[in-house]
Amino acid sequence: MLAESLGVILSHAAAAATDNPKKKAKVTLDLSIENIGSGSQVGVLHKLSFKVPTAHGATAEDHTTETVMYVNTGGEMTLEPKNQLDMIGHSHRKSTHQQKESDQ
Repeated sequence: MLAESLGVILSHAAAAATDNPKKKAKVTLDLSIENIGSGSQVGVLHKLSFKVPTAHGATAEDHTTETVMYVNTGGEMTLEPKNQLDMIGHSHRKSTHQQKESDQ
């Protein structure tokens, strides 16, 4: 959701800046990360703000959303935990070690 919104807003800001060459557009991304409970999950609050020039002033908006992410070994954040067992058993999701064992 954040990536899609950021792409749309950046395109809008760039178009507004070219339509009004003596004015600047501004896009701001603010991330706040906090622990959820006592596990390895964090809430990432993302606030995407923008101010784009118009012919007679400017237009500004901000969008705030939150994503729950997992913190894996080494601090890597992912949408799903890396240690999650594959319940479905798709071969393309097996690790290299698991594939070698099943090939033997």
